[in-house]
Amino acid sequence: MKIDKKVVFKEVGYYFALAVFAFLRAIAIYVFIVPNAFAPGGVGGIASILYNFVATYDLELADKWFDPGIMLFIMNVPLVIAALFKLEKRYAITTCVCVAMYSGFTYLLSLVNFPTFQGAGLDSGVTILAAIAGGVIGGVSFGGMLLLNTGAGGTEIIAKITYEAKPDLNIQWQLFACDSFVVLLSGVLGFVQARGQDANAIFVGVATPVLYSFITLFLTSQVAEIITNGVQSSVVFNIITDKQDEVAEAIVNSIRRGGSIIKTEGIYTHQEHGMIICVVRKKQTTAFKKLLKEIDPKAFIYITKAKEVTGLFRAGN
Repeated sequence: MKIDKKVVFKEVGYYFALAVFAFLRAIAIYVFIVPNAFAPGGVGGIASILYNFVATYDLELADKWFDPGIMLFIMNVPLVIAALFKLEKRYAITTCVCVAMYSGFTYLLSLVNFPTFQGAGLDSGVTILAAIAGGVIGGVSFGGMLLLNTGAGGTEIIAKITYEAKPDLNIQWQLFACDSFVVLLSGVLGFVQARGQDANAIFVGVATPVLYSFITLFLTSQVAEIITNGVQSSVVFNIITDKQDEVAEAIVNSIRRGGSIIKTEGIYTHQEHGMIICVVRKKQTTAFKKLLKEIDPKAFIYITKAKEVTGLFRAGN
């Protein structure tokens, strides 16, 4: 059988990219998240909580039996097995590989005593930098994995299985709820460390790791969205007007954009109007709104974000 070199190179490149993103995720959790007792959701957050909770009482026990790399692998095993039975095989297999690499890299970093970015305390400037760096690096990894149509296990597998069973459910909110619950659990670590102090110190001790974890979680999701969708630079104008010809001419000649006109009918008046759909750059929004107001002050306008823009964009292209 003849081997297609292009296919081989493509597969090698795919798994190499997978290894890079898995390594970045391991760096995020081992170097920045676990040492500072953050728990930005998911299985990684639970592993961080378990390690830091045990380390508070017995560091040797935590290093031996609750190493984050080991815990990541153990907690993902049942989820990966479920993925193999419930999800598309290609996705399930690549997720298995990614989980193995992610947890393996994390354990390897621990094994070689790789340096960590740990603040002197929760009020240290280094700690906030760790929260930011962990979120950004984790977001790059997460976004890259989404582009490769794979995942790193944990709640991503649960969400995928849930979506396959009930596609009408809002999976994003379910993921957010699960991650938020894990984030709130990080407050337990703060309570343990602040026990015996006054009420104000305990409150600060509980709230601080939770807030840091939310910062990391937020940055991870935002960076991942930028990686997958690009920087948001365009908006969609939906304009319902009786002066569609004048508006269309202004769009072409003044804004230098294109658009589409749709005939519509008001459900109350049953009168016919024109609806213009036009994608413009964000920096043109103010000028365009001013222009529309001059042409037709009575026009009904609503603006939405453009997640992705492809094809012909400007007038005259």
